[in-house]
Amino acid sequence: MELAFTPTGEDFREAFAAQARHTTVGRAARVVWWVPAAVSLLGGALKLADGGAGVSDAVEAAALVALALYVPRLQAASAHRRVSRRGGPRTVVVDGGGVSVTDRCGTQTRAWSTLSGFVETEHLFLALTRRGSCLLILAKRGTPDPDGLRALLARHAAPVGRPAPADPAPQAGV
Repeated sequence: MELAFTPTGEDFREAFAAQARHTTVGRAARVVWWVPAAVSLLGGALKLADGGAGVSDAVEAAALVALALYVPRLQAASAHRRVSRRGGPRTVVVDGGGVSVTDRCGTQTRAWSTLSGFVETEHLFLALTRRGSCLLILAKRGTPDPDGLRALLARHAAPVGRPAPADPAPQAGV
């Protein structure tokens, strides 16, 4: 199956958000950013209750909350810039051997053995590495047959967040 699309900033934002919801790596990244913000807010609230909170406490809490909110957006923007430098449109071939991505810089091929699963969002499929990080973004707009792409991915990698479809049981007498 062949896809043709140009990755957008929105693709990367949607991919990072899906990874944060569906993978251990993504959930851990959220914890790394939100725990310090929550601790700072709690500490500031306790200091405020004792009458000892200062401007620096408010600034620290605001900065940590801002980081927790904006770091995922900054990461998505950075990833989009890196991919954009490789060229605009890309062609992706998904077949029995794996996934090949061709852009103006050449072709990269990933065997199915490098993938552990995939996540489906409203507009994308994300192919994940064994560690749960996003390896490839496959935009549904790049193919006229997203159902066929879903079936092909499910044949080689398990959907994350739900069990992989079982092979149909052989029917007796057929």
